[in-house]
Amino acid sequence: MVNVTLKVEPNCKRILEIEIPENEVSAEFENQYNLFRAKANIPGFRPGKAPMDLVKKRYGDSIKADVIDELVDKAVKEALTQENLYPISRPKISNMEFEYGKPLKFRAELEIKPEFTLNNYKGFKVKRSVREVTDTDVETYLKTLRDRSAEYIPVDRKCHDDDLLIVDLIRKSELPNGSKEEKTENVEIELGAEDVLKEFKEGLRGSSIGEMKEIEVVYPQDYGEEKLAGYKVKYLVIVKEVKEKKLPPLDDDFARRFPNTADLAALRTSVKEMLVKKANKDADLIVRNDIIKIIVEANKFDVPESMIERYLQSVTEDFKKRYKDVDELKLRQTYRPVGENSLRWQFIYYEIAKAEKINVSEEDRAEWVRDFARAYNITEEQARESLGRARRMDDIDDSILEQKVLDFIMQNITIAN
Repeated sequence: MVNVTLKVEPNCKRILEIEIPENEVSAEFENQYNLFRAKANIPGFRPGKAPMDLVKKRYGDSIKADVIDELVDKAVKEALTQENLYPISRPKISNMEFEYGKPLKFRAELEIKPEFTLNNYKGFKVKRSVREVTDTDVETYLKTLRDRSAEYIPVDRKCHDDDLLIVDLIRKSELPNGSKEEKTENVEIELGAEDVLKEFKEGLRGSSIGEMKEIEVVYPQDYGEEKLAGYKVKYLVIVKEVKEKKLPPLDDDFARRFPNTADLAALRTSVKEMLVKKANKDADLIVRNDIIKIIVEANKFDVPESMIERYLQSVTEDFKKRYKDVDELKLRQTYRPVGENSLRWQFIYYEIAKAEKINVSEEDRAEWVRDFARAYNITEEQARESLGRARRMDDIDDSILEQKVLDFIMQNITIAN
């Protein structure tokens, strides 16, 4: 039996100082000597007949390595059972002390699943507030529909602030990544669009067909095109066309462009119903987040550092793909509590599921796949093939289980409107 000293560290870390008695070490050496002797291919001797001293001399290092591997693996398993520990990652072995004729000593560092007692996941109260949908909201959405259906008519005049320009862009600046002067033809710039950079809007205001303008653009750090994000770039812009935006009249004919809509009144009703549905969905999401926040606050415990590190590494890599300059230290400080609470919730809803005997059934999976197929307008068989290729079935089970736990919680709390 191994001797074990357990040290409890923060963030679910455990350190095991393990000592294997000398008699067990010697016995394993004898076992390995005999195994090597049986298969040793030494000139002048049949397998299993070579002198043991010769076997030890020729294979000593390999035998020692196998003895340590065998003993350490067995001792770690025994120590985990002895201390009733369930690691979430492979133990890290260090501080190995080995001398012939003495006990084998080493350290095993590992992380375990958080140990906590569930608190306050039933019987509390949350407020559900649904944003009122007004006539102004309906009219704003109708304007969006008209914008999407707008036509652009060529005109021969100076451009207005809501016109569409067709231009050639000649980039004059050399980018730090080595990209030199570049011409892009027939670029559409909608001056009234929110996502058009202000330098283009201001620089092209009042321009006419045939005009050439030099415009210097400072691209934001989060600009979608990575090679331009965060850089200052000078362009020569040649205006080729000016097009006037023509919105369709807001009338019954416009309304009939949409399925199952007889007239403008019906379209307004349909839009309002859609906005009300969205407002209720938004309210449900807020309630969901409030429930999680309340339960996580009531169940504070350490989470494994390696899991936090993986989360922060993922966040950092994502930001570095999207932004040129990233303050990694500040980013980690900001997102660490977010990651800790997210990981806590994962452990919590698993424990709630265990406590309340909530499971994921085959029918649950089948229903999820049906919903997925409907959402992407594909067959259920295509959905299963797609999900199988993406290896998402475990993620689906987690998603279903989390929702079933939340449904259970919502049935056991008070939701006040």
